[in-house]
Amino acid sequence: MILVSAAIIRNAAGEILICRRGSGGSCAFLWEFPGGKQEAGETAAECLVRECREELGVEIEVAGLAEQAGYTYPENEVTVTFFEARINSGVPQKRVHQEILWVQPAALPQYDFCPADTEIISRLAGG
Repeated sequence: MILVSAAIIRNAAGEILICRRGSGGSCAFLWEFPGGKQEAGETAAECLVRECREELGVEIEVAGLAEQAGYTYPENEVTVTFFEARINSGVPQKRVHQEILWVQPAALPQYDFCPADTEIISRLAGG
């Protein structure tokens, strides 16, 4: 079981930050929310703060739990904890992702996301 934390970050216009993965892994070139794998000894929220700092160069504040989802990929099982979060400082940078975009929630279904994100995409988009 792999524990993953993911951020639902909104800007002042209500858009949500999404990131497109690069090559490699089961979700190559698919879209995802910022975040990553939890390391030993850290909480899900601490993981999210660290991952956003490392991958996007931003400092975030975790505002609360949005939802949790489990998914079984061919190579492993993951549990994703989604948090509402906001950027306290910095501007998102493409340190590890191919692309980063701000999109309106209703537009989220137009992007090909990692399978573990499917349920929250529908909820965020209002569907």
